[in-house]
Amino acid sequence: MLRKIPGLPDRIAGFDAVGRISADDYAATVEPLLAEAEGEGRRLRILLRMGPEYEGFTAGAVWGKAEAWMRHPRLWRSIEGYALVSDIRWVDEFAHLASFLVSFPMRVFGEDGFDEAVSWLEALPHTAGTTHDEGAAPAAAP
Repeated sequence: MLRKIPGLPDRIAGFDAVGRISADDYAATVEPLLAEAEGEGRRLRILLRMGPEYEGFTAGAVWGKAEAWMRHPRLWRSIEGYALVSDIRWVDEFAHLASFLVSFPMRVFGEDGFDEAVSWLEALPHTAGTTHDEGAAPAAAP
């Protein structure tokens, strides 16, 4: 499941990944958040914490996420920054590769770097304009 992290600054949407993440988890938490931001013409700063309780994700979750990004390519421009908090090795490797494909800053912090991740997201410069007035989105999803 994706559990919302309370107490974060308004511009930051944070989630704890707990157990195995399914397509329903993604659809119930992330998709509405992105759709709301797109509808309001604002950008999000997202924090995802993947700690020891994280067990992975289902194939349906991967497909659901990819399908949502393909159906709504403007969602790419809804993200102003993405912080991953995890000590899982493949997360850092994945983020390094994905950072070449996305149009927003992405950074990985160790589990002890939660506060640093929040500070980094807060310090990102505000991107001018709205999500509706920019160019084409990248071809692949993070």
